[in-house]
Amino acid sequence: MSAERKRQYLLHLNRAVIYLASLLGLFFDATTAYIVALTLWLWLPQCLNIELAIMKCIQG
Repeated sequence: MSAERKRQYLLHLNRAVIYLASLLGLFFDATTAYIVALTLWLWLPQCLNIELAIMKCIQG
């Protein structure tokens, strides 16, 4: 799998996590879930780079 395709999959996965954390915060009135979602949204580019580096180390 190419690096660009991995990056796109990770981006979609991170967006899904942000969406689910937001819904969790909305339905259960959990402020912590909103904080997690906003933090991940703000740090999304850095998180993608870290995740790609981890995947690269795991695959060798």
